[in-house]
Amino acid sequence: MTKTQVSVVVSYSMPFVLLSAIVINNLLQAYGLSGTPSRLVFLSTAFPIGFSIGRAIYLRWSHTLIAFDSQSFSVVKGSKEIATGFWRSYRFVSIIIDRYGRPNLRLYKSIDGDHLDLPISRTNVRPQKIRDRVQGFLETEKSQRVSPRAVEAA
Repeated sequence: MTKTQVSVVVSYSMPFVLLSAIVINNLLQAYGLSGTPSRLVFLSTAFPIGFSIGRAIYLRWSHTLIAFDSQSFSVVKGSKEIATGFWRSYRFVSIIIDRYGRPNLRLYKSIDGDHLDLPISRTNVRPQKIRDRVQGFLETEKSQRVSPRAVEAA
């Protein structure tokens, strides 16, 4: 599960677009091309250059990927794996709302014990659908069905 967060890519890219435009404009002035009609063509390359740099930074630091199968899961943010585990290590799952009002999954080892939050709000999935799927991974013959709490807030 993954989704490119366009607003984050844009926020990383815009300073580089501006910097590229300034550098290109200075080069055009240094070579005496600032008064020619081709100036706009050269300056228009500032957007793809700056956007490419911003996207590369986004993919390196902020892009979130959640990979899972019926046995395990891993969460990768940028180029670092921030969480990994096996579904059998957890007993319950619920949907929580983070401080920004975005839904995430919370995996519990016990009812009031350790937990792990999966940032599904940064992906393109529906929270209830993925919660039901994860609940299916967690259910075994020994585990009892627990109804989720009405509201949980982080």
